[in-house]
Amino acid sequence: MNIIEILKLVSPEIANTFFRRYSILRAVDHLAPVGRRVLADILQTGERIVRTELDALKQLDLIETGAGGASLTAQGQTVLAAMTPYMLELLGLPTMERQVSEHLGIPRVILVPGDSTANPLVRRELGRAAARVLVQEIRDGDIIAITGGTTMFQVVDSVHPQRHKVTVVPGRGALGERVEIQANTIAAKLAQALGGKYRLLHAPDNLSRHALEELVQEPGIAEVLALIHRSTILVHGIGDALEMAARRQAPPERIAALEELNAAAETLGYYFNHQGQIVWQANSIGLGIDDLENIKTVIVVAGGTAKAQAIKAVAAHHKWNVLVTDQGAAEAILQGPSV
Repeated sequence: MNIIEILKLVSPEIANTFFRRYSILRAVDHLAPVGRRVLADILQTGERIVRTELDALKQLDLIETGAGGASLTAQGQTVLAAMTPYMLELLGLPTMERQVSEHLGIPRVILVPGDSTANPLVRRELGRAAARVLVQEIRDGDIIAITGGTTMFQVVDSVHPQRHKVTVVPGRGALGERVEIQANTIAAKLAQALGGKYRLLHAPDNLSRHALEELVQEPGIAEVLALIHRSTILVHGIGDALEMAARRQAPPERIAALEELNAAAETLGYYFNHQGQIVWQANSIGLGIDDLENIKTVIVVAGGTAKAQAIKAVAAHHKWNVLVTDQGAAEAILQGPSV
């Protein structure tokens, strides 16, 4: 029996205080400088409780306060990092990681505390965790492909400046969405953080099949596509099928057809039902499902209870090397049958 198990049995109030203060320190770390009201809203607790805990943490020299709100001190940052592995043990996440790994047949699963469906800060934690995995996997000469979306934005935003001899490319063509979360923008930002080079794919992801066939004949496009298909690392997300169809500006009849087919998930332009069968493939350009077998490391980043079914649907069709997800998704995944 370890110290965490003893604490939970003998002094559960200490474990509760540990959890509460960890949550506050983590939120301050992400949002600093931040006021009590915002913290109370994010943590879904009373402002008086937050004020009491902030006062205690200030006395311990873990936070400092100014006109803009609370920030971590240098000691606070050190303590937060030291608390994290114990927090994971307290929540039982190492055991849950092994269970999800066996349940989905994925070699490596990394969980962060919380549920990104309910708490947007957890998505930032997902980004940080995935960024650490990515940096660990990188070797000079790698070609890194990354897709677009808000979760991938958080991943890249969490990569500290590095010096690597790598090339970064977008994994897919661009969806009609905000420029800052398009694959080209994210690929360029990742390359800059890693100190590497990048190539962009100037092609939308929702053209007609005929238009795409003509587009890939363009020498500039063909050259970048050849590079993309030599990717050694891929970082991508998994989306809800109907939400992604809407983002791809699919017509209403297509969305209705996907709903009729019980489409649950989308990734890399492929749509899956709850059994992991492909029910539709969008007209798209870039990496596809068949390319994954030739990629050294595939890292999937997706979290939240709302994404649990989508993660299971894709995992039933093909496996990847690393899944970075959160506690909320993991708990929901484990409630159903294994894939």
